[in-house]
Amino acid sequence: MTEEQEKLLAMHERFKELHEKRHAGSITEQEERELIQISADIQERSINELVSKATEVIAKDNQSELAKRFIEDASRAVSTRREVPIEERSTTMTANVQAAQPTVIQDVIQPLEAELVHTKVGLKMQSGVVGQPVWPVLAGVTATIAGEDVALSDQNIDLSKISAKSERVGVYVPVTSQSISSTNLNLRNIVLSRLGKAVGKALNFALFAKTAPAAPNNGIGSILAAPYAAPIAGSWSNTVKPSFTEIVELETEVLGKDVEADESAAYFVHPKTYGLLKSTPVEKGNPEMILKDGHMNGYRVVSTTFMPHDAILFGVLSYAVLAHHGEGDRMAAQYDGKRDRVDFTLNGDYSLTVLRAEAFACLKRK
Repeated sequence: MTEEQEKLLAMHERFKELHEKRHAGSITEQEERELIQISADIQERSINELVSKATEVIAKDNQSELAKRFIEDASRAVSTRREVPIEERSTTMTANVQAAQPTVIQDVIQPLEAELVHTKVGLKMQSGVVGQPVWPVLAGVTATIAGEDVALSDQNIDLSKISAKSERVGVYVPVTSQSISSTNLNLRNIVLSRLGKAVGKALNFALFAKTAPAAPNNGIGSILAAPYAAPIAGSWSNTVKPSFTEIVELETEVLGKDVEADESAAYFVHPKTYGLLKSTPVEKGNPEMILKDGHMNGYRVVSTTFMPHDAILFGVLSYAVLAHHGEGDRMAAQYDGKRDRVDFTLNGDYSLTVLRAEAFACLKRK
């Protein structure tokens, strides 16, 4: 029995007790008011319980229908030997109304976003981006202190811009015809989850790439490439552990360039480096470690295998905007007769734009 059901049962018992008093004519004015309130609460809770159960049934039936339709599309790719687009849409409460986005794409986005490092610092991927986003960069204007009746010098306004260029990110998952014909209803969740995670990993790899991407794939930027190529001076080596002073210098290197820190500011390290910092004292003889309770120098520390183990990166991740362009990814099932399997392909347009390279600084092992 759930907690809500226990409350409902207790209220019903009290309702019967008060109702018997009213019937016997011994109910007080305060108990009468309590009876009216309990009656209203029972009615509201009962309706909510019925609606909740009905919604669960609808959702379960809808997922079952989507799973069947997914297998039907895959089977159609086998029987027709053609590419079959997968454009599932969920049912709605209103007749003749379709969901704004295919549910197959919605279900891909969930494991994708869960895989992204952006989500670990509270950031969301911008979805449904149409066109080319542009961020203006204003620089070169300086106020001057002038004496009485002294003309101000001219100031030029340098209004440049940063544009987001989308790139295609694609992945495919091969599934044998035998797996499809076995009518495994969980096949849909397995395939979509693998596709979503694969795209998320590709974006994470690009995010922490040690070298900047070259054309034509320069729409997916790296927050590590520039600071990794020119790290701040330090003495971190295989025999010398990073010092707390060097860790703080990473922060000051960024904030000293008028970079505004927000909740996405963090240190990014490889799990091996994470363990190293957990066992490195702030100073000799001090029992406090540099990394404690997932934080270092007051900022959270994100441990990820996408970071190289020979570097420590500090930065404000909100300056790296991740966008999903268009109305949704393209997904299709294509039969491969040579291997008797169906290749589920997913293609989407993404951009990863680094707005300010100086928002990130790196300490690199020598």
